[in-house]
Amino acid sequence: MDKTIADRLKEARNKAGMHQEDAARSMEMSRPTLSAIESGKRVVSAEEVRKFSALYDVSSNWLLYGDNSEEEARMRRLGKYYQLYSKLNATEQNEVIKFIEQILNK
Repeated sequence: MDKTIADRLKEARNKAGMHQEDAARSMEMSRPTLSAIESGKRVVSAEEVRKFSALYDVSSNWLLYGDNSEEEARMRRLGKYYQLYSKLNATEQNEVIKFIEQILNK
């Protein structure tokens, strides 16, 4: 059976490690509203799809259509980065983490 947008939203939230309450708060909606969206009882607006995409760090195409080619490419890149990272010693790994944190805090 093909997954619906409701199924993919729930899956993305779970993969992001978020509870409904946290996701609803981030989306500025009530938890019952998010629950209705995830159960397919409420339609999702285009703007909400965009916000969910950003919140869960998944592509809008994947949420809407299940197209995960972008996601698969991103996961392959992450896998390559992890392989390189795992070859570093603990001190080098800490340096990489500090560098990433500096970039993110700009």
